[in-house]
Amino acid sequence: MTPDHQLLISTARIQRGVFTLTQAQACGIPRRTITGRAARGVYETLYPGVYGIAGTDDSWHRSVIASVLSLPQPVAASHQTAAHLWGMAPQQPKAVEVVTRRYRRRHRLPFVVHESLDLLETDIVEIDGIPVTSAVRTVVDLGASAPPWYVERCLDNALRDKQLTAWDVRCFIARVARSGRNGIGTIRPLVEDRLSWNSITESVLEDLFRSVVASSPYPMPDPQYELVDVNGDLVGRFDFAYPASRALIETDSERYHMDSASFQRDREKQNRAQLLGWTVYRFTWRQLLDEPDSVLDVIASICET
Repeated sequence: MTPDHQLLISTARIQRGVFTLTQAQACGIPRRTITGRAARGVYETLYPGVYGIAGTDDSWHRSVIASVLSLPQPVAASHQTAAHLWGMAPQQPKAVEVVTRRYRRRHRLPFVVHESLDLLETDIVEIDGIPVTSAVRTVVDLGASAPPWYVERCLDNALRDKQLTAWDVRCFIARVARSGRNGIGTIRPLVEDRLSWNSITESVLEDLFRSVVASSPYPMPDPQYELVDVNGDLVGRFDFAYPASRALIETDSERYHMDSASFQRDREKQNRAQLLGWTVYRFTWRQLLDEPDSVLDVIASICET
């Protein structure tokens, strides 16, 4: 066995005996050598540019990784295939499903290709050497192609195994939700039913607000701003502030889980700030998730005055 072939075998072993032409060339094997070895039966041609070491078991996992490697990156096993790899669905699906950002259909393939322009590298992890969509993305994508009972079972299994939280899924939905995005209508009510509002901590809301502002051209406000009166007495601490504009910002979750005493103290603090000439703006978690543009409209008016 030549050193280059030995190196290629090591690479393919991690991938269930599958490798690409690009990987072979990286091991120092030219295209003509690959073609010749494939003709002699040393390698098996699986797809254009994708080969298998002869004698490797023709398993379901092998077919999955071969399908993934046959498409341009970013690409990953997805939907029901990903659900099975994650262990959310015990039954092995009949069809292999993969997702990529863009695919030019030149010929019919023996697996299902989904296109998704919102697919990011961060949405892809690796399970047993196979690129797979993250647990969160998997359950959201399932809403577009699987029956509701299947989606619900996978979501509950993922929650039970701590592969994700309902809040993780809710935030991902906010990232990818758009007009015409399939699957959101199926997964959203399932997540809402399982979402514990007590888990929406102040820090989570503040991080969400920061992410909204960070997506804009506007400067980040000062966090945890302490407002004092003319005597130097503390009026209160506010989540964020633009001091130059005398604007204070509160990320508001009391509608769901703040007790009445805290609610009262918060309103007293707001009234005192307004008497000192400051304006207090309040944003709820629903605004931050579902209406970030309206939040940024307010930030724009603050920063541009």
